[in-house]
Amino acid sequence: MKFKVAIIFAIIVSTIAPLYAQTTPVKVVRSQETTIKDGTTYYLHLVEKGQTVYSICKAYEVTTETLLEDNPSLISGLKEGSTILIRQGGKKISYIKHIVRWYDSLGSIAKKYNVSEKDIISANSLQDSRIVVRQLLLIPDSTGVAPDVEDNKTIVSIPEEKKTEEQHATINEEKKENRVIAHERNRNFNVSLVLPLGSKKEEIQDMDANFLDFYEGFLLALEDMKNQGMNLTLQVLDMSNYSSGTLLAQSGKLDKSDLIIGPIYEKEIAPVLEHVERLDIPIVSPMDPKTESLVNNHPRFYQVNTGSYNIQYNLLSSIPENDHITLIYEESGHDKELVDISKSILNKLGVTYNSISYGVLSGRGMTPKIGEKLSKTKTNAIVVLSNSEAFVSDVLRNLNLLNTINGYTISLYGTSKWRSFERVDINNYHSMNLHLAIQHYVDYNNSDVKKFLARFRAIYGCEPNPYSFQAYDVARYFLNQLYVYGPKFYKNSDNQPEELLQSDFKFERNSDSDGYVNTATRVVVYNPDFSININRFGR
Repeated sequence: MKFKVAIIFAIIVSTIAPLYAQTTPVKVVRSQETTIKDGTTYYLHLVEKGQTVYSICKAYEVTTETLLEDNPSLISGLKEGSTILIRQGGKKISYIKHIVRWYDSLGSIAKKYNVSEKDIISANSLQDSRIVVRQLLLIPDSTGVAPDVEDNKTIVSIPEEKKTEEQHATINEEKKENRVIAHERNRNFNVSLVLPLGSKKEEIQDMDANFLDFYEGFLLALEDMKNQGMNLTLQVLDMSNYSSGTLLAQSGKLDKSDLIIGPIYEKEIAPVLEHVERLDIPIVSPMDPKTESLVNNHPRFYQVNTGSYNIQYNLLSSIPENDHITLIYEESGHDKELVDISKSILNKLGVTYNSISYGVLSGRGMTPKIGEKLSKTKTNAIVVLSNSEAFVSDVLRNLNLLNTINGYTISLYGTSKWRSFERVDINNYHSMNLHLAIQHYVDYNNSDVKKFLARFRAIYGCEPNPYSFQAYDVARYFLNQLYVYGPKFYKNSDNQPEELLQSDFKFERNSDSDGYVNTATRVVVYNPDFSININRFGR
């Protein structure tokens, strides 16, 4: 572990481009041999030992996405002695940056820059034509000549004399704000990442995490922001070099940061938070759900992991209004907190429900008693408030009997823990339309996820784990906030919901004096046809 950390830190410099090299790459000399394929001219490059995807892309001035698109075999890794195609003129594609205004639509933006909506969707990896105010869009510019994008010119046909005072105020305010944003973008941002990279297994508490995997995912997001035009210096601090968060704060290492991500644990981040609050520096807790306790009276603080209350709120609020709701839980009280939270939420929502509890040893005789709680005419939303595999297995056995023999219509609602159960019949999940509220869920059919997988495999030669995805999501979101709104993004950001690779972010706070908490989750639905849907919820 210490050895790998030493290698990683040896390659850290003040700019992010060289961060992709895990060892010193062999110098890449451009090939003089070319070929023409489908009307496009390509260099024929023979891969030599020690060369990397990054070093090849840098030599030929192409993006990793272009290289992978032209050479799909690179998804399985770069192989010595293989010949790859590298298109000529790969770097000539440039982009114009456009901040979405209140009056913009995708169609109007496309018309303004003389490109197609499809080109904009592709360039920004959008799922559809929806855009939001203040969103940064990259507009493909194949000519290299940017059109007039002066802030005070609009493309909506509102006659000057008919504009309301409110519309004038909105436009003037946006002009002023956009000038500030443009000024901020020209600067170099200082970002600090604090991870326990050198910690031993027993020192990182209950998180079964390899923080180098987190670091590697973080680097991919940095590269994306660099390609978007962001200038930044990354400072990586190993928390294992400091005996406490207090000593880290006192070291002065964080004082010139524009953004701090980490430390990981509540006990370490608390003293750092108190210190950087006085310096007006936003700080992000990227993993530990316990740090939600620090939100009060810390307006620059962001809690990324969704808390148990919001997860359960999103699950229960996804139940259709006309369903007949029944709660089932163990009478032993093993999951009392979950039961209490769920009842509190349903009462707050004004929802009527039944409840039944029993011990797992008496489960064989519970089928008719559970049936008495169900409706024969409505869909029965059965919420099983248990993380015990033995108890859940027994509940599913009873419900399956009621479903198949008595013909009850059942939709099942469980906990994220159920995904790790090994002895539960997965067929019951699908036959009873199981719903799980999960913060971290990767849809491998998603095009952005596929691109991330291809890049990660090509650069690191291995598969990303959940911490790699988490790091990419956190870095991509907060670096973009910093780039678009500047270091005071916690004041300017409109905190619109954002769908990322593994998580969704929707940050909310109780008051201007408090920090932000992520309230978004993904509700995964197991369908009877063995397909899976992902529904997104945020309070």
